[in-house]
Amino acid sequence: MIATAQRSFIPPQALIWGLLLANGFLIALMLALAKAATSQGMPAVTYAFWQTLIAGAVLLLCSHKRRSLLERRLTRYFLISGLTGIAIPNVIGFYLVTKLGAGFTGIMYALPPIFTFLLATSIGLEKRSWIKLTGLSIAVVACAWIVLQRHSEISSPNIVWFAMGLIIPAMLSIGNVYRSVAWPDDVKPMVLASGTLLASAFTLALVAGLTDTPIFPEGTGSDLIGIVILQGLLTALTYLCAFELQRRSDPVFYSQLGAVAAVFGLLIGVLWFEEHYSVTIWLGAFLVILGLRISNRKKAQTNVAQAEPVR
Repeated sequence: MIATAQRSFIPPQALIWGLLLANGFLIALMLALAKAATSQGMPAVTYAFWQTLIAGAVLLLCSHKRRSLLERRLTRYFLISGLTGIAIPNVIGFYLVTKLGAGFTGIMYALPPIFTFLLATSIGLEKRSWIKLTGLSIAVVACAWIVLQRHSEISSPNIVWFAMGLIIPAMLSIGNVYRSVAWPDDVKPMVLASGTLLASAFTLALVAGLTDTPIFPEGTGSDLIGIVILQGLLTALTYLCAFELQRRSDPVFYSQLGAVAAVFGLLIGVLWFEEHYSVTIWLGAFLVILGLRISNRKKAQTNVAQAEPVR
Protein backbone atom coordinates (compact mmCIF):
# COMPACT_ATOMS: atom_id res chain seq x y z
CA MET A 1 0.00 0.00 0.00
CA ILE A 2 2.76 2.43 0.94
CA ALA A 3 4.76 1.57 -2.17
CA THR A 4 1.69 2.15 -4.35
CA ALA A 5 1.05 5.53 -2.71
CA GLN A 6 4.66 6.57 -3.20
CA ARG A 7 4.55 5.68 -6.90
CA SER A 8 1.47 7.87 -7.32
CA PHE A 9 3.39 11.03 -6.51
CA ILE A 10 4.79 13.10 -9.36
CA PRO A 11 8.62 12.95 -9.48
CA PRO A 12 10.12 16.19 -8.07
CA GLN A 13 12.00 17.01 -11.27
CA ALA A 14 8.89 16.52 -13.42
CA LEU A 15 6.89 18.67 -11.00
CA ILE A 16 9.17 21.70 -11.09
CA TRP A 17 9.52 21.51 -14.88
CA GLY A 18 5.75 21.25 -15.13
CA LEU A 19 5.38 24.31 -12.90
CA LEU A 20 7.95 26.14 -15.03
CA LEU A 21 6.11 25.44 -18.29
CA ALA A 22 2.66 26.17 -16.85
CA ASN A 23 3.90 29.39 -15.27
CA GLY A 24 5.55 30.55 -18.49
CA PHE A 25 2.38 29.93 -20.49
CA LEU A 26 0.23 31.80 -17.94
CA ILE A 27 2.57 34.81 -18.01
CA ALA A 28 2.41 34.92 -21.81
CA LEU A 29 -1.38 34.65 -21.70
CA MET A 30 -1.53 37.47 -19.14
CA LEU A 31 0.41 39.75 -21.50
CA ALA A 32 -1.94 38.85 -24.34
CA LEU A 33 -4.99 39.71 -22.23
CA ALA A 34 -3.31 42.94 -21.16
CA LYS A 35 -2.87 43.93 -24.79
CA ALA A 36 -6.53 43.20 -25.48
CA ALA A 37 -7.56 45.42 -22.54
CA THR A 38 -5.10 48.32 -22.84
CA SER A 39 -5.67 48.57 -26.59
CA GLN A 40 -9.30 49.42 -25.70
CA GLY A 41 -8.16 52.42 -23.70
CA MET A 42 -7.70 51.11 -20.16
CA PRO A 43 -4.54 52.64 -18.59
CA ALA A 44 -1.77 50.16 -17.77
CA VAL A 45 -1.69 51.22 -14.10
CA THR A 46 -5.45 50.74 -13.77
CA TYR A 47 -5.32 47.33 -15.40
CA ALA A 48 -2.41 46.20 -13.20
CA PHE A 49 -4.24 47.44 -10.09
CA TRP A 50 -7.38 45.41 -10.73
CA GLN A 51 -5.33 42.42 -11.85
CA THR A 52 -3.39 42.25 -8.57
CA LEU A 53 -6.33 43.23 -6.34
CA ILE A 54 -8.61 40.51 -7.71
CA ALA A 55 -5.84 37.90 -7.67
CA GLY A 56 -4.73 38.77 -4.14
CA ALA A 57 -8.31 38.72 -2.85
CA VAL A 58 -9.00 35.32 -4.45
CA LEU A 59 -5.90 33.77 -2.88
CA LEU A 60 -6.70 35.39 0.46
CA LEU A 61 -10.18 33.86 0.47
CA CYS A 62 -8.71 30.45 -0.38
CA SER A 63 -6.08 30.66 2.36
CA HIS A 64 -6.65 29.09 5.76
CA LYS A 65 -4.18 31.38 7.51
CA ARG A 66 -5.41 34.86 6.59
CA ARG A 67 -4.14 36.39 9.83
CA SER A 68 -0.57 35.76 8.69
CA LEU A 69 -0.90 38.75 6.36
CA LEU A 70 -1.08 41.05 9.39
CA GLU A 71 2.25 39.91 10.84
CA ARG A 72 4.67 42.83 10.98
CA ARG A 73 7.64 40.66 9.96
CA LEU A 74 6.02 40.04 6.57
CA THR A 75 5.24 43.67 5.69
CA ARG A 76 8.64 44.47 4.19
CA TYR A 77 8.68 41.14 2.34
CA PHE A 78 5.29 41.82 0.75
CA LEU A 79 6.18 45.38 -0.28
CA ILE A 80 9.59 44.62 -1.82
CA SER A 81 8.36 41.42 -3.45
CA GLY A 82 5.25 43.18 -4.78
CA LEU A 83 7.15 46.13 -6.23
CA THR A 84 10.03 44.23 -7.84
CA GLY A 85 8.17 41.12 -8.91
CA ILE A 86 4.76 42.45 -9.92
CA ALA A 87 3.93 46.17 -9.82
CA ILE A 88 6.86 47.74 -11.70
CA PRO A 89 7.41 44.96 -14.31
CA ASN A 90 3.69 44.53 -15.05
CA VAL A 91 2.89 48.23 -15.45
CA ILE A 92 5.80 48.61 -17.89
CA GLY A 93 4.92 45.36 -19.64
CA PHE A 94 1.25 46.24 -20.03
CA TYR A 95 2.22 49.62 -21.48
CA LEU A 96 4.81 48.25 -23.90
CA VAL A 97 2.62 45.41 -25.14
CA THR A 98 0.51 47.91 -27.09
CA LYS A 99 3.65 49.56 -28.50
CA LEU A 100 5.91 46.62 -29.29
CA GLY A 101 3.56 43.63 -29.38
CA ALA A 102 2.94 40.66 -27.10
CA GLY A 103 5.79 38.61 -28.53
CA PHE A 104 8.45 41.25 -28.11
CA THR A 105 7.31 42.26 -24.62
CA GLY A 106 7.43 38.62 -23.61
CA ILE A 107 11.11 38.58 -24.60
CA MET A 108 11.83 41.09 -21.82
CA TYR A 109 10.70 38.45 -19.37
CA ALA A 110 13.35 36.09 -20.78
CA LEU A 111 16.31 38.23 -19.73
CA PRO A 112 16.32 37.79 -15.91
CA PRO A 113 18.23 34.45 -15.77
CA ILE A 114 21.65 35.91 -16.56
CA PHE A 115 21.15 38.89 -14.24
CA THR A 116 19.79 36.63 -11.51
CA PHE A 117 22.74 34.25 -11.92
CA LEU A 118 25.31 37.06 -11.66
CA LEU A 119 23.54 38.58 -8.66
CA ALA A 120 23.16 35.21 -6.94
CA THR A 121 26.83 34.27 -7.45
CA SER A 122 28.01 37.66 -6.23
CA ILE A 123 26.33 37.13 -2.86
CA GLY A 124 27.22 33.43 -2.61
CA LEU A 125 23.71 32.13 -3.18
CA GLU A 126 24.73 30.26 -6.34
CA LYS A 127 27.99 28.45 -7.13
CA ARG A 128 29.98 29.66 -10.12
CA SER A 129 29.50 27.42 -13.15
CA TRP A 130 30.95 28.06 -16.60
CA ILE A 131 28.43 25.69 -18.18
CA LYS A 132 25.52 27.55 -16.62
CA LEU A 133 27.04 30.94 -17.47
CA THR A 134 27.63 29.86 -21.08
CA GLY A 135 24.10 28.59 -21.51
CA LEU A 136 22.53 31.68 -19.97
CA SER A 137 24.80 33.92 -22.06
CA ILE A 138 23.62 32.19 -25.24
CA ALA A 139 20.02 32.79 -24.17
CA VAL A 140 20.65 36.46 -23.41
CA VAL A 141 22.54 37.08 -26.66
CA ALA A 142 19.68 35.42 -28.52
CA CYS A 143 17.22 37.72 -26.74
CA ALA A 144 19.35 40.73 -27.68
CA TRP A 145 19.33 39.51 -31.27
CA ILE A 146 15.54 39.29 -31.22
CA VAL A 147 15.38 42.83 -29.81
CA LEU A 148 17.57 44.17 -32.64
CA GLN A 149 15.59 42.33 -35.29
CA ARG A 150 12.27 43.47 -33.86
CA HIS A 151 13.62 47.02 -33.65
CA SER A 152 14.29 46.99 -37.40
CA GLU A 153 10.79 45.66 -38.14
CA ILE A 154 8.90 48.36 -36.21
CA SER A 155 8.11 51.53 -38.12
CA SER A 156 9.26 54.72 -36.34
CA PRO A 157 10.39 52.91 -33.16
CA ASN A 158 10.97 54.88 -29.98
CA ILE A 159 14.26 53.99 -28.28
CA VAL A 160 12.69 54.92 -24.93
CA TRP A 161 10.35 51.94 -25.24
CA PHE A 162 13.29 49.56 -25.47
CA ALA A 163 15.05 51.27 -22.56
CA MET A 164 11.88 50.90 -20.49
CA GLY A 165 11.75 47.25 -21.44
CA LEU A 166 15.11 46.59 -19.78
CA ILE A 167 13.66 47.70 -16.43
CA ILE A 168 11.48 44.57 -16.49
CA PRO A 169 14.33 42.00 -16.25
CA ALA A 170 16.26 44.19 -13.81
CA MET A 171 13.35 44.33 -11.36
CA LEU A 172 12.48 40.66 -11.81
CA SER A 173 16.08 39.62 -11.11
CA ILE A 174 16.18 41.61 -7.88
CA GLY A 175 12.84 40.13 -6.86
CA ASN A 176 13.95 36.56 -7.65
CA VAL A 177 16.97 36.78 -5.37
CA TYR A 178 15.20 38.74 -2.64
CA ARG A 179 12.33 36.26 -2.31
CA SER A 180 14.73 33.34 -1.93
CA VAL A 181 16.97 35.10 0.59
CA ALA A 182 14.15 36.60 2.64
CA TRP A 183 11.69 33.69 2.37
CA PRO A 184 9.81 33.64 5.71
CA ASP A 185 9.84 30.44 7.69
CA ASP A 186 6.61 28.51 8.26
CA VAL A 187 4.57 30.57 5.77
CA LYS A 188 2.70 28.85 2.94
CA PRO A 189 3.20 29.93 -0.72
CA MET A 190 -0.49 30.89 -1.00
CA VAL A 191 -0.17 33.37 1.86
CA LEU A 192 3.03 34.86 0.41
CA ALA A 193 1.48 35.15 -3.05
CA SER A 194 -1.67 36.78 -1.65
CA GLY A 195 0.25 39.29 0.48
CA THR A 196 2.59 40.16 -2.38
CA LEU A 197 -0.30 40.73 -4.80
CA LEU A 198 -2.27 42.87 -2.33
CA ALA A 199 0.84 44.92 -1.50
CA SER A 200 1.32 45.44 -5.24
CA ALA A 201 -2.32 46.56 -5.59
CA PHE A 202 -1.84 49.03 -2.73
CA THR A 203 1.26 50.61 -4.31
CA LEU A 204 -0.45 50.74 -7.72
CA ALA A 205 -3.41 52.56 -6.14
CA LEU A 206 -0.97 55.14 -4.77
CA VAL A 207 0.65 55.52 -8.20
CA ALA A 208 -2.77 55.94 -9.80
CA GLY A 209 -3.63 58.66 -7.28
CA LEU A 210 -0.35 60.51 -7.78
CA THR A 211 -0.65 60.42 -11.57
CA ASP A 212 -4.40 61.17 -11.70
CA THR A 213 -5.03 57.81 -13.37
CA PRO A 214 -8.67 56.74 -12.97
CA ILE A 215 -9.28 53.51 -11.09
CA PHE A 216 -12.77 53.36 -12.62
CA PRO A 217 -12.31 54.52 -16.26
CA GLU A 218 -15.37 55.96 -17.94
CA GLY A 219 -16.94 53.96 -20.72
CA THR A 220 -15.69 50.59 -19.46
CA GLY A 221 -17.86 47.99 -21.16
CA SER A 222 -18.85 44.50 -20.07
CA ASP A 223 -16.31 42.92 -22.43
CA LEU A 224 -13.47 44.83 -20.81
CA ILE A 225 -14.73 43.99 -17.32
CA GLY A 226 -14.80 40.32 -18.32
CA ILE A 227 -11.17 40.50 -19.47
CA VAL A 228 -10.13 42.13 -16.18
CA ILE A 229 -11.90 39.47 -14.10
CA LEU A 230 -10.37 36.67 -16.18
CA GLN A 231 -6.96 38.30 -15.83
CA GLY A 232 -7.37 38.45 -12.06
CA LEU A 233 -8.25 34.76 -11.82
CA LEU A 234 -5.37 33.76 -14.09
CA THR A 235 -3.02 35.96 -12.09
CA ALA A 236 -4.04 34.21 -8.87
CA LEU A 237 -3.19 30.85 -10.42
CA THR A 238 0.03 32.22 -11.96
CA TYR A 239 1.49 33.57 -8.74
CA LEU A 240 0.39 30.59 -6.68
CA CYS A 241 2.34 28.40 -9.12
CA ALA A 242 5.22 30.89 -9.12
CA PHE A 243 5.67 30.87 -5.35
CA GLU A 244 5.38 27.09 -5.28
CA LEU A 245 8.03 26.87 -8.01
CA GLN A 246 10.38 29.17 -6.12
CA ARG A 247 9.87 27.16 -2.94
CA ARG A 248 10.98 24.02 -4.74
CA SER A 249 13.88 25.44 -6.78
CA ASP A 250 16.59 28.10 -6.65
CA PRO A 251 16.33 31.71 -7.91
CA VAL A 252 18.30 31.07 -11.12
CA PHE A 253 16.14 28.11 -12.16
CA TYR A 254 13.03 30.07 -11.23
CA SER A 255 14.10 33.06 -13.32
CA GLN A 256 14.05 30.90 -16.46
CA LEU A 257 10.26 30.91 -16.54
CA GLY A 258 10.55 34.27 -18.33
CA ALA A 259 12.25 32.58 -21.26
CA VAL A 260 9.46 30.02 -21.41
CA ALA A 261 6.98 32.92 -21.35
CA ALA A 262 8.85 34.59 -24.20
CA VAL A 263 8.52 31.57 -26.47
CA PHE A 264 4.83 31.16 -25.60
CA GLY A 265 4.46 34.91 -26.15
CA LEU A 266 5.70 34.62 -29.72
CA LEU A 267 3.26 31.78 -30.39
CA ILE A 268 0.32 33.66 -28.86
CA GLY A 269 1.30 36.79 -30.78
CA VAL A 270 1.07 34.86 -34.04
CA LEU A 271 -2.08 32.84 -33.25
CA TRP A 272 -4.11 35.51 -31.43
CA PHE A 273 -2.97 38.90 -32.70
CA GLU A 274 -1.69 37.75 -36.10
CA GLU A 275 1.70 39.29 -35.44
CA HIS A 276 4.37 38.40 -37.97
CA TYR A 277 7.96 37.52 -37.11
CA SER A 278 10.87 36.90 -39.43
CA VAL A 279 12.84 33.66 -39.60
CA THR A 280 15.70 35.32 -37.70
CA ILE A 281 13.41 36.03 -34.72
CA TRP A 282 12.27 32.40 -34.63
CA LEU A 283 15.93 31.37 -34.84
CA GLY A 284 16.59 33.61 -31.85
CA ALA A 285 13.74 31.94 -29.94
CA PHE A 286 15.28 28.55 -30.68
CA LEU A 287 18.66 29.73 -29.37
CA VAL A 288 16.98 30.99 -26.19
CA ILE A 289 15.63 27.48 -25.56
CA LEU A 290 18.98 25.90 -26.46
CA GLY A 291 20.88 28.22 -24.13
CA LEU A 292 18.60 27.47 -21.20
CA ARG A 293 18.81 23.75 -21.93
CA ILE A 294 22.62 23.95 -21.79
CA SER A 295 22.54 25.92 -18.54
CA ASN A 296 20.49 23.17 -16.89
CA ARG A 297 22.36 20.22 -18.39
CA LYS A 298 24.57 19.51 -15.40
CA LYS A 299 22.59 20.88 -12.49
CA ALA A 300 18.93 20.27 -13.22
CA GLN A 301 18.90 17.10 -11.17
CA THR A 302 21.06 18.64 -8.44
CA ASN A 303 18.78 21.64 -8.05
CA VAL A 304 15.79 19.38 -7.56
CA ALA A 305 17.58 17.16 -5.07
CA GLN A 306 18.73 20.14 -3.03
CA ALA A 307 15.37 21.95 -3.07
CA GLU A 308 13.66 21.94 0.29
CA PRO A 309 10.32 20.06 0.25
CA VAL A 310 8.76 22.35 2.87
CA ARG A 311 9.45 25.90 3.98
